[in-house]
Formats: sequence, C-alpha cells, structure tokens
Amino acid sequence: MHCLLLPGWMESLHLYEDQKDLHVCIGKLDGECTSSDCVVGLSLGTLSVLKSIKQIKGKIILVNPLLPRRNIFRWFVQWLNYVTHEGLFLERQKFTKNPIRYSKEIFRCVRLLRTDFSIIFDDPIQNKNITVVHGKNDRYFCDEQAVKFLRSKGIMVIEVESGHNWNEEIEKRIFSIT
Repeated sequence: MHCLLLPGWMESLHLYEDQKDLHVCIGKLDGECTSSDCVVGLSLGTLSVLKSIKQIKGKIILVNPLLPRRNIFRWFVQWLNYVTHEGLFLERQKFTKNPIRYSKEIFRCVRLLRTDFSIIFDDPIQNKNITVVHGKNDRYFCDEQAVKFLRSKGIMVIEVESGHNWNEEIEKRIFSIT
C-alpha cells in the first residue's frame, strides 16, 4: 500500500488515475501510513514526512520539498511569487473551508519551516530509501538551491516536466518508482 501525505490545509487531491491501494493523510501521518510500503509527501507535506521519518518503514518519496531551511520571510516571498505565477491549482486540489483548522495549520507550517531537517540527510543508509521528485519549473519552493542541497547529501532527485503543483507527470513518476 502507498500513502500520500498532503499539507494540512488541504481536504483532498484529485488524482489523474485511480490508485486502488492509496491511503491519503492530511497534515500528519497515521499508523496506516507509517507501515505503508511507500510514503509520498507533497510540498509542505514533505516536512511532515521528515518529522516522522523514524516511524516510517517503507520507501519515502518527497515531491517538491521545501528544503533546505530558509528564513520565514523568504518562504513567504516565494509563496507570493508562486501564487502570482503558478497559482493554487484549484482544479485538482481542494482546500479546507474551516477557518480554525486553516489557522492552526498555518502555525504548524511556520513551525515546520523553522525546523532544520538537514541532519536527517546525513545518514547515507537512510538516504537510500528517499527519492525526490522535482518539477523542473518549480522556481518557488523546490528550486535550484534545494536540488543542489539534496544532491550534495546523496539523495536521488528525479526531474519531471512540472512546476510546483501536482500534475500528471508527477503522478506517473511517483507510481512508476514504487
């Protein structure tokens, strides 16, 4: 079974193809995800995956991760550029309409972005279980700096024709890896 972890302010992500053995989690991993053959984190969900990495038994795929740690103000500027140029991808992803949950997830997001996850990548044995799928045109979050950082840590980075948003190329690549 596969697990897809979405950022906490999302409700769902409509896939391009039906995936029969896919469990979707929102915001954080549950027990079913940690015992999955493969855990896929999307965008900010990648940081939640890294936070729980010691509990995960299977392969890990990070899709356009927000790495390495940067100043919160810089992430905010990148987010504004992303919204302006690429947009929020409302055709396939649904956001929560619950303002309390949304506010709670924003604070959780800031805490995750302030955490330095780089030490996780210092373990070459663990790195063999991690693959990154990077949209070539993601200039906002998983940018050139992120790709250089990940490759310097020995992480396999697979580039696809995509920006930051989920698309058919990302989906195809993920399910061909596992």
